[in-house]
Amino acid sequence: AAATLTIGRLEGVTRAAVAVVVPAVHHSVVLLDVGGTVDATPELLAQFANSGRAFAIALGLSEDRAVGLLTIGSEPGKGDALRRLAHDEFLDLNLRYVGPVEGDDVALGGIADVIVTDGFTGNVVLKAIEGAALNTAEAISRRYADPEPALEVGRSFAVGTHAGAILLGINGVSVVGHGASSAEEIAAYVALAVRGVRSDLVARIADQLAVSDAGKR
Repeated sequence: AAATLTIGRLEGVTRAAVAVVVPAVHHSVVLLDVGGTVDATPELLAQFANSGRAFAIALGLSEDRAVGLLTIGSEPGKGDALRRLAHDEFLDLNLRYVGPVEGDDVALGGIADVIVTDGFTGNVVLKAIEGAALNTAEAISRRYADPEPALEVGRSFAVGTHAGAILLGINGVSVVGHGASSAEEIAAYVALAVRGVRSDLVARIADQLAVSDAGKR
């Protein structure tokens, strides 16, 4: 909220989205929103899709930059009214929309480079992935003499805490960190902010929004 009030939003952006990079199995996935807007609309989710795609391009995550909509099944029409209406909105966007995706696609990757949802659902998914990874790593570590490798893998999935989350849609680069962050984690937040600035993230998001608006069918 402070960043939005201080820096301001980009033209045409109704609400900013909080995005994280999930270190998925096949390739990293940009997940948004993870807590910024808990009561989203189909139009807001469409804005998030554009911002997330621009972020994926800025990070160089994939040549494909495919966008998916998080819901309870991969078939069109699955999910609640918000997801069904958002699906129709996504079909009109000037980007590669691969359709609805499920929760396991966030952790596995391979289907979409960017996965869009509302802030409530995204935050629950993020915390579930982090908790499941740490739980699994802890269970594996008990079976071996040196538990550190397994625990390190588990900690690497605590994406919201260790890599930072970035606010997309504002007229600047702002990284969100945890209140009890370590020095190593703060360094990761700074590194993410530097990547955002050097990749001209704000301009990329503005351009993606403009192109998508112009290309709507």
